[in-house]
Amino acid sequence: NNLSYLFYNNTNTYDKNYNNISLPWSLYDTILHELRIVMIDHMAKPEEVIIVEDDNGEIVREMTKDTEVIAQYTTMRDSLIYLTHLNYDDTQAIMLEKLDLQVGYQQFTWNGLNTLCWAIGSISGAMNEVDEKRFLVSIIKDLLKLCEDVKGKDNKAVVASNIMYIVGQYPRFLRAHWKFLKTV
Repeated sequence: NNLSYLFYNNTNTYDKNYNNISLPWSLYDTILHELRIVMIDHMAKPEEVIIVEDDNGEIVREMTKDTEVIAQYTTMRDSLIYLTHLNYDDTQAIMLEKLDLQVGYQQFTWNGLNTLCWAIGSISGAMNEVDEKRFLVSIIKDLLKLCEDVKGKDNKAVVASNIMYIVGQYPRFLRAHWKFLKTV
């Protein structure tokens, strides 16, 4: 079967000869799960981020605007939002698992934490308010713990900038929690 010849109506899938075919939905779930992981692991830098790691491994402020990276971020953000709409439980589980690895130092890197936090910020509004609040509170708790536990001024700056970035991407949460907004 050449998948480019497939088309869909409300409930059925057809090939180019209009034969009704059945596709295993678990195949889609597996592919979409792997796609979510790739998107999260390789999330492009959003325009708002100004603290990055330079070629020498130092934390620096970045002031240039790279339109290609911004366009890539926009495309990746939109794709990740669509993937979250399809299965927000899976997206949340992947992100929380990756954050646990960062917090537990099994995979702590500046780049790994940055791309994960950019992905977390990108799905703002993709879930209902209750699920989003639960997810965001869990993320913030883990990041605050990481900020407290991590050693070194540069490491703390990276974690703190990611906390600021994430909460800035969730205006619904901030509007509902003014005290938190004042703290941030």
